[in-house]
Amino acid sequence: MLPAPLGKGRCRLLARGYRNFMTWGVKLRPRWLDHLNTNKILEQDLPLIAGQQAEIERLGRSLKELYLPLKTSDTLVIEYRKWLDKFGSSLPFYHGYSTWKNVENGELNLKPILLDRFSRHTLICNSCNRAYQVTNKVKQGCIGVAIALAAVAILADDSRIRIAAISVSIAAIVISVMAHTLKTHFENSYTRH
Repeated sequence: MLPAPLGKGRCRLLARGYRNFMTWGVKLRPRWLDHLNTNKILEQDLPLIAGQQAEIERLGRSLKELYLPLKTSDTLVIEYRKWLDKFGSSLPFYHGYSTWKNVENGELNLKPILLDRFSRHTLICNSCNRAYQVTNKVKQGCIGVAIALAAVAILADDSRIRIAAISVSIAAIVISVMAHTLKTHFENSYTRH
């Protein structure tokens, strides 16, 4: 995995998965489902990363003084930070390896660090946001269908219509509960208890 910084507090994660089995399943699986599964792993580290970021900004020192790189795994990170040292001065803010420029806007510094999936990912990601909206509409639609069919069952004279209306109403309630459960996965992180 390779994070590509997009701005202060935002990055894009570039990941590549390899397999030589069930490749048809990968092609059929929606992107938002991959994101839900990937976020299980990433969200475990988010509080630690946010805490480190806040501490680095509080200390106001260079990463070269604060950071103990591992030669086996941090080479790309260090090279990126050194690249920022050379070319980052035109950016509104950056944190290179030995130089940095902070935003002096008090509004950005007063914002709390949000660690929830909804504000950190679902609202930003097109596929997850679309799936969240659809899930919410399915939930609301199924509740409406269940209520309408319950009314039909109460008013129906024929027992076959009554049984069919009750059965479909129960199925709509089950689908609504499933949609609500999926909706909460888009809102809440897996690290909450």
